[in-house]
Amino acid sequence: MISQISQSDCTKGFSETITEVPQHHETQITEIYPKHEYPLEFYFKFKSDVINNVDYASIKVGDTALCGCGTAPKMLFTMPKQNQDIDIHIEPELLKKIFGIQEDAIPELLKHLFRQPDEEYSVCTGTITTQMQVVLQQIWQCPFEGLIKKVYLEAKVLELMALRLQQDMTREIIQCHEYEPKRTVAEQIYQAKEILETRLNNPPSLIELAEEVGLSLYQLKHKFRKVFGNSVFQYLHQYRMEQARLMLYDGNMLVADVANSVGYSHLGQFSAAFKRMFGISPRDCLKGKI
Repeated sequence: MISQISQSDCTKGFSETITEVPQHHETQITEIYPKHEYPLEFYFKFKSDVINNVDYASIKVGDTALCGCGTAPKMLFTMPKQNQDIDIHIEPELLKKIFGIQEDAIPELLKHLFRQPDEEYSVCTGTITTQMQVVLQQIWQCPFEGLIKKVYLEAKVLELMALRLQQDMTREIIQCHEYEPKRTVAEQIYQAKEILETRLNNPPSLIELAEEVGLSLYQLKHKFRKVFGNSVFQYLHQYRMEQARLMLYDGNMLVADVANSVGYSHLGQFSAAFKRMFGISPRDCLKGKI
């Protein structure tokens, strides 16, 4: 069972959840969240024995995620057998009030955090810094009780939020100083397509592909389908089969060599996939029957 869940509604629109699942906990907890309006979220993953899997990202030990407000997609969340994390939710208006952000003067580097309810929310992952680690330890080892504990934890939570915001703002400023042009999501999606097409025999995993083009896992999956009308896997499969058909039609390669060229190590699997796609076997295609 979960040995500790401490949640406090510090102020209206502001809550913190401190979770600890001990090592002897034998089961994983999986929850499905439907598409919903999302508040701002500051998440810090302190300890775990496996990765937390959600549709938009994979959060590893030592990672922190900052999610802006907006609409979140349907998500599958798995809590590992051993876990320590701190999850902070805060309404956008309260965050503006705490940090003195005026509605008509939101800093450019923070505008992605304040989206409308019908807009897709933003997700940015980062690494827990040494300063954050110190504050996290102080929260876990809080020496106070009662009212003093409540005030102490609120102060530490605000400190964590400030450090996380500063991390993202500094990252953006560094990028600006280096004069790195920011690519559009469409450009990143087309780069992902090119990577798949040039690495047919050994394509990257979805997580590796997302990292390589600089997108979250959710962005890659959602935007790729929107641009090309298919999932990443469907596009890769179809492209493999089309390339195989062209190679077989040329008649210069053996069926086994064609299968290897498009990423199939098992000839039987390739033949079955090819026949499902075109209604003819690779050998018949090689003989010019298609």
